[in-house]
Amino acid sequence: MARTYKYQSIKNNIVKMSVESLIEEFNALVGKRYWTSARATHDAAVIDTFIKRGVDVSAIYNGKSISFLRPVALDATRSKLVTI
Repeated sequence: MARTYKYQSIKNNIVKMSVESLIEEFNALVGKRYWTSARATHDAAVIDTFIKRGVDVSAIYNGKSISFLRPVALDATRSKLVTI
């Protein structure tokens, strides 16, 4: 129950962000190696929001795990994340 509430709380803030802000949010975590349940919740909400907005996240998400090895940018068509 608390986990669901935490996710909804974070998700409610993230869904208000622009795609550009979501990219900044993601890129700020590139290379960070710490991991907490709050971070996992945040990351899942960012990916879910990209997907719901029709952004292809296959460059960083394979359906099971998220890669924070490289920063991302939006390609020219504004529908796909690419690593940079």
